[in-house]
Amino acid sequence: MQPEKLVIAIIKEQSLIIGERLAKSRAEETGVVSFSSQKIEDVVLAPGEPAQIIQKLIDSYMEVFGKASVEVCVGVMRKYPITEINNLVPEALKAGI
Repeated sequence: MQPEKLVIAIIKEQSLIIGERLAKSRAEETGVVSFSSQKIEDVVLAPGEPAQIIQKLIDSYMEVFGKASVEVCVGVMRKYPITEINNLVPEALKAGI
């Protein structure tokens, strides 16, 4: 799976809870996620290790919304077979997936 696909899924799920504007803003504040347009689907990831990018994204949501936001991200990851996302899941979350 492309890391962008998982990042998009996480941001979309967060946007259902906190709103699209805030979900995108928190993603951009990571410094590793940006958007080439106003659409969530037009995500652009900085070069780097995909699991670290996703960890930064999750951490950004957690800073503001706590453990509940982490659970939202884990819920998104559980929708995919672990064999597809294993290299994208941060080590700290692998036990929960």
